Amino acid sequence: MSLGAYKLLALGLALFPAIISSSPIIPHYFRAIDVSRAITSKQVESDLGTALSQGTLIFGPSNRAFANATERWNTRSMPADIQVVIEVAQESDVAKVVKYCYQNSIDFLAYARGHGSTNTISKFRGIEINLSKLTEITIQHDNKSALLQGGVYADLVIKKTWDHGYIVPTGSNGCVGFFGPALGGGLGRYQGQYGLISDNFVSLNVVLANGTAITVNATSNSDLFWAMKGAGHNFGIVTSGYIKIYPKKPNTWHYHNYVWSQDKLETVFVALNKFQGTGQIPTLMGVNFGQFSIEPQISKTEAVIIWSFAYDGPAADAEELLAPFNAIPAISSTKGDVSYSELLVVQQTDINSASCSSQPYVGSNTWLQTYNITSQREIYNLFNQQIAQNPGLAPGARVFFEGYSSKTTQLIDHSSSSYPHRDEYLLVFFAVATPPDLETFSRSWADKTLAIWRAGQPGRRPATYVNYAVGSEPLESIYGYDGQLPRLRALKSNVHEAPLYT
Repeated sequence: MSLGAYKLLALGLALFPAIISSSPIIPHYFRAIDVSRAITSKQVESDLGTALSQGTLIFGPSNRAFANATERWNTRSMPADIQVVIEVAQESDVAKVVKYCYQNSIDFLAYARGHGSTNTISKFRGIEINLSKLTEITIQHDNKSALLQGGVYADLVIKKTWDHGYIVPTGSNGCVGFFGPALGGGLGRYQGQYGLISDNFVSLNVVLANGTAITVNATSNSDLFWAMKGAGHNFGIVTSGYIKIYPKKPNTWHYHNYVWSQDKLETVFVALNKFQGTGQIPTLMGVNFGQFSIEPQISKTEAVIIWSFAYDGPAADAEELLAPFNAIPAISSTKGDVSYSELLVVQQTDINSASCSSQPYVGSNTWLQTYNITSQREIYNLFNQQIAQNPGLAPGARVFFEGYSSKTTQLIDHSSSSYPHRDEYLLVFFAVATPPDLETFSRSWADKTLAIWRAGQPGRRPATYVNYAVGSEPLESIYGYDGQLPRLRALKSNVHEAPLYT
């Protein structure tokens, strides 16, 4: 599920050089701040408060709202020092805050839902620009697109558009922000039919690092539009965007959830490889999620294999495709037909699910073409061995598998976006919620799991989904080996030059 990537829209990360700008005109409310000292909410309120919209809130760590406003999915990737939170009431406020920060050399971090896990976040010190009030969703008169503000999240988007008879490609987890995953490409249940989330961008309203507000689309700032469809977190804060929408087809999705014991592992993965081929998951079988986990009601020492399939259509059609899995004796098997928003509940990726709880996670991830069955057994055995050494880690430990239908994603012109992984088909990751005294143990476990996955596909270069990156991966594995990184770096260092933003 989309844990995030990364679901924050941040500027000034260490991945690229900083954006430069010509000498600006300084508005009256800007003044030189001594940034060697702590920035206070009182100071920011005095400097900037009257320039911002009514309803904007400015507060610091002593405010009761601070903890909720800065909460993160991975509490191990907390910013080092958020000194002030500015919860903007209008899109126009974002540019004003960024200009203020830019003129006073204050680092800033845009916050939507707090799902970024890269360790670069932990170095941040400065002002958080909180977008949580920017949640308007407006279906356009042509019924072909919707305007989404920068603070919307998947559950909100899914429910509103579904109730109006439409769908918007979103990430698979309901609590995660919309634009954070989208700027990294954006995987989801509809990508086999409509492509990645970023493939459905029509136009973006973006604030650059110097506070300039611009429009980015195929005809205006087209180079930046290319960059923001896959590497967008590095280039600006999206305050809103026009996104393609599609009429919903059936009123229900069919789901089928299975729980298997470990002795079925090889049989299950053989069936999965036949079912998926190499990037050939049937288009309407939007996703299949799997995991190894300890379920104490079944066993406290031996992980089970859990798998969930979701099909955008009739049960009979889905069950015909799932016949090989129905033939594998299961500990439990449940199925049904639900609306799309209810599908997130039955697949345990809705906003109230355990997958949305904040924990101190340690993890690793990579892409696969198919499942090396020997590797999956080795990873499973390692999982049980590690839990036997530290049973207290069992409730928060998962080896997770994501298989999305990808037909349309593959067919879209690779050069149309900076997203580099259209020919990667299976996303796998390991995560364990870890107390400080076991961090070294869990990091070793995560590294061993990753090494087994990579050894299982010899000759392939490492590949990392940016939205799941932890910060230690080679940049080429995240942004591509075919010239994307030099182009992104060049764009990042030259975005101030005409005619890009005129």
